[in-house]
Amino acid sequence: MTLLKSWVESANSATTDFPLNNLPCGVFSTGEEDARCGVAIGDFILDISALEAEGLLTLAEHPLFDVPFWNELMEAGPTIWADFRAQVTAMLVQGASKRWIVEDHLVPMADATLHLPFMVSEYTDFYAGRHHATNVGTMFRGAENALPPNWLHTVSYTHLRAHET
Repeated sequence: MTLLKSWVESANSATTDFPLNNLPCGVFSTGEEDARCGVAIGDFILDISALEAEGLLTLAEHPLFDVPFWNELMEAGPTIWADFRAQVTAMLVQGASKRWIVEDHLVPMADATLHLPFMVSEYTDFYAGRHHATNVGTMFRGAENALPPNWLHTVSYTHLRAHET
């Protein structure tokens, strides 16, 4: 894949983890400021919450980034996801017309503290699935002893108890 060129110089390095082709979403804070949504680009984080608040990023009729987690965007669906990626890429690509506005919203990654990017509402233990439990058991005990003899009984009992409450 050809790397897209950005006006953010550190994003064009052959050794960067965050070129314009890879814009991972996260939540960050700096100093005493509140946590907010951002996207990694080179050695920086682009403050997505600030871009939306200033009207530079528009995706939906209501704000998606006025909260410090990405759940709102994920719930918006694939069309909005594609629009988000297209708008952010257009802001960061080499020759972008609004560079002079967008660059004010770059935060050095070294100055940021990262936070959990999603509000987790439920949790599923992957070990409750036979396939995953067998894989993990094989790594630790070998294929012949992958699942302990009581594994099926433990999982069945736990599953039944969970539905009683």
